[in-house]
Amino acid sequence: MLHFRMNMPFYLMAFYGSVMIAAVLLLRALLKNKLPKFVFPALWGVVLLRLLVPFSLSSPLSLPVPAGLTGLSEVIHEDEMAWAVEDLPQTHSGTAGTEAMGGDGTARFSVSESFDTAGSENIEQTVVEEGSSDYTMDTSTSFLPRNFFQGNSSLGKGLTVLYLLGLAAVAGILAWQKITYAKRLKGGLLIEHNETVNAMLREMGICHVLVFTNDEIASPLACGLIGPRICLPTRMDFGNAVLLRHVLAHEAMHIRRRDNWVKAVMLAALLLHWCNPLMWIMAKCLASDLEAACDAAVLKKYDADERKSYAFSLLTMAITGSRTSLLYSAFSKTEVERRVKGILNYRRATAFALLVSVLFLLGSTAVFATGGQAPFSPYLTAFCYSSNCVWGAKVTLARDIALGKNAQKRAEDAVLAVLSRDVAGAPEILEADIRTALAGVFGVERSAFEVALSLVRDDEELDKEYEPWGLTRREDGFWLYQGEQIRIYEDRMLGHYQSHEKGAADVSVQRDRLGNITGVTVWRPGDREYDQRTRNDAVNRSRISDGNQRMGDGDIIETGA
Repeated sequence: MLHFRMNMPFYLMAFYGSVMIAAVLLLRALLKNKLPKFVFPALWGVVLLRLLVPFSLSSPLSLPVPAGLTGLSEVIHEDEMAWAVEDLPQTHSGTAGTEAMGGDGTARFSVSESFDTAGSENIEQTVVEEGSSDYTMDTSTSFLPRNFFQGNSSLGKGLTVLYLLGLAAVAGILAWQKITYAKRLKGGLLIEHNETVNAMLREMGICHVLVFTNDEIASPLACGLIGPRICLPTRMDFGNAVLLRHVLAHEAMHIRRRDNWVKAVMLAALLLHWCNPLMWIMAKCLASDLEAACDAAVLKKYDADERKSYAFSLLTMAITGSRTSLLYSAFSKTEVERRVKGILNYRRATAFALLVSVLFLLGSTAVFATGGQAPFSPYLTAFCYSSNCVWGAKVTLARDIALGKNAQKRAEDAVLAVLSRDVAGAPEILEADIRTALAGVFGVERSAFEVALSLVRDDEELDKEYEPWGLTRREDGFWLYQGEQIRIYEDRMLGHYQSHEKGAADVSVQRDRLGNITGVTVWRPGDREYDQRTRNDAVNRSRISDGNQRMGDGDIIETGA
């Protein structure tokens, strides 16, 4: 199932484009001499599409948006933030929530956590007012790449100015080269009455293409986008019919293949992504691959003797020490040795080789085209729990999917149905069943859903479960271990975490895959784990203190009543 949007941020276009360039360069190094020459220009075309068009295609093959690159605001829905404040213990929190019981014993409710290292006297709570709209929390930070261009910081403004200056410089250089070439080509003379040239053009089916001679150029080239034309150097031996035929055939093939259009698109990508060194490598490789593909297309029509003659013509017209032109399709001696070897070793592709090449091209294109997706909100369901199951579940999306109307309710109904009929209590089976049920409801692959399971215990059950292990609860909600105040308590499978400044031990509850307690780990002063946490806590407090001091020195913070 594909999901198409035109919402890809520029920095992600550059990131995914760079990944694709590196992948094509690797494939090119490994398979260049084993695949037909048309494959790699086609792959470069897909890369150019990624670099220039802000499309986002979500598919089962999509790569996840890299952590730290999203800069996406997390949307937290009202039902996910609803708390029953009067039921909250005055602690550094476990789980608390409101729940709506149905006649079938199922419930939809939400879990939230608060953290307070200062103890129960300074608890910060966030409550969404009844009837309010969705609450949005911005999780982006100033060091994310997107804020280099969107932020209001001096760093962001500086980078924006630097990028624009580089863009202007590259645009100026390319414009200067274009104007210089245009001036050289203006002095050309149209070949109108050369019967040999006209006959060859008619034979090649390009009699509409104009041919000029020019003493300002040293190598044949094809130029022009809308009205393409061929320019030949005046020094060329027009009496050599074989040479003339090969040159016209080569340049005519560039025109038929729209290679100048491809180079124009490549220049646009190079301009926008001028600061990416991979783009300059790609530009050189693309120009080389276009020449190789053009040679291969011409050689299809020739026999072995004619191919040798074509290679000799290529050597004759190549310019010593010249570089492959980024503006036009022209002969060049930069890679002439490699091209001649390719011509002499040319073999017609078999039907099997063509089939493999087409499949390789289609597969690579599918992976590259759908390999990236724009940031999206992964929220799908609140935390769902049924009295028939010891596990609760919350589901998020692994990729951007169009799920239709009432997606959250439909997903929660499916999750609750699975929870209500659970009998095994095995989390891996439950997770697989939830994925299967959601895949059936929405018609997508199972891997599109991420299922987070948490063990569910009410207070009475938890107290009975903890008592044999020496864990008891104070009236204010804090946990004790063998009568001593606990500094840090965690039960990861339950999603419980609690801290107290004056505690004397750190306690971690260990459980097996079915949620049964298998042990309680205790760290005290002198233990490596305890001391490491103490040092980390001291460092964090120091950073917070320094940050507050700097804020007090230079910033004014206003708070509403």
